Amino acid sequence: MLGCTSNAMVQRVDYIVDNVQVITMNSPDVKPDSAIVIDNGKITKIIKSSDAKKIYATHRIDGKGRYLMPGLADMHVHLRWDPQRMFNLFLAHGVTTVANMRFEDGKFDHLVLRDKVRNGEISGPRYLITGSHLEEGFPASIDEVERVLDDHQRKRIDFVKIHGDLSPDIYKAIITGAKRRDLKVIGHAQHKMPLKDSLVLNSLEHMEELLYVTRDEARVSDFSTDFLSAYRANAHRLWDKSYREKVVEDVASSGIYLDPTLIVYKMVGIWQSDAHLIALRDAPALRYLPADVARFWLSPATNPYQADDFPITKPEVDKNFQLMLLLTKELHDKGVPLLSGTDSFGTLVPGISLHDELTLLVEAGLSPFEALRCSTVNVAAYLGETGKAGVIQPGARADFILLDKNPLLDINNSRTASGVFTQGRWLPKDLLAKLISQ
Repeated sequence: MLGCTSNAMVQRVDYIVDNVQVITMNSPDVKPDSAIVIDNGKITKIIKSSDAKKIYATHRIDGKGRYLMPGLADMHVHLRWDPQRMFNLFLAHGVTTVANMRFEDGKFDHLVLRDKVRNGEISGPRYLITGSHLEEGFPASIDEVERVLDDHQRKRIDFVKIHGDLSPDIYKAIITGAKRRDLKVIGHAQHKMPLKDSLVLNSLEHMEELLYVTRDEARVSDFSTDFLSAYRANAHRLWDKSYREKVVEDVASSGIYLDPTLIVYKMVGIWQSDAHLIALRDAPALRYLPADVARFWLSPATNPYQADDFPITKPEVDKNFQLMLLLTKELHDKGVPLLSGTDSFGTLVPGISLHDELTLLVEAGLSPFEALRCSTVNVAAYLGETGKAGVIQPGARADFILLDKNPLLDINNSRTASGVFTQGRWLPKDLLAKLISQ
């Protein structure tokens, strides 16, 4: 009887990850000499490493003193080539959540991909999807707006994506209809309307969009008559601190999330410049791109930013980029919740480019901790999962990465993933290496 009682009292769980230094993301602190307990896909406890031996686990993982933190998120990707290959690159670089930004990307069935990842049929990060781009001519009527939104709801599509300028009645119908259905509307700004109309979105995609929309109603028509001149005039005004402060206040008071995607705008200048495009051919990360993708983007004959009629040069891009870094810092300081995204097209390598984005957030003036929150805590809040994701704490989903070095000391240490736990699976370093070698 005593033996039976003792056996019954032994706590049994699915996983214990022992001998780790935990970065919960609730504070910029590290919990040394810790272990986390996982059962039924959730973190149940954070305990002292010395107490881990008291718990029986089906699987035990020795963290070997590494840093354990929540998995990262790329909230703006385009899945346009081999999905499994892209998924592998995301996972190998610690990205455990991605949001694809166009339903037609790659001509894949993104609903099927989402379900296969969710069901464990294929390995991949949690996969969120948007519907077709909504832009001039689509939807063409209020009735079509209702049909499109019903389709999003029926298919459980995560986001409604506004990509182009819409008529005011169609735009309003999308916003009100989506709210009625509890659907998130994200996308580009409405350039032919004042800034306040774009701030009703759940998330504004690209810091760049603030260059293309004015808060002054008297200037809105300029974007319809001569967009290029209007954008340049608006960018010039944004360098004025008093005008920029008003824009920042407008954004902050709206409650909108903003996904800066700084890395893709920086790359525009590189793709546009002959010398920089040639130098890019030697970038080690490009070995992960499919050969045809690399050829297309590295050739002046096919890279669209090398076209003779491309309207801006690298110096103009670089100046705008510095303005975007300034806006990023000021918006963050004003309390605007920022997300992490990359656009992941062109020569941007899935996974690696997310770390490039985090580096740029730090370059803008955020601390490493603040930059990492853009990829963890803020994403969870945006998705309505505060406390359930994006953190290491009891009750949160077991979704984390092991890093060889402390990312709070140097944001580039976020690149040192040596293990990933996501979708109920542990992916050790050797398997991660195998994923990206395939």
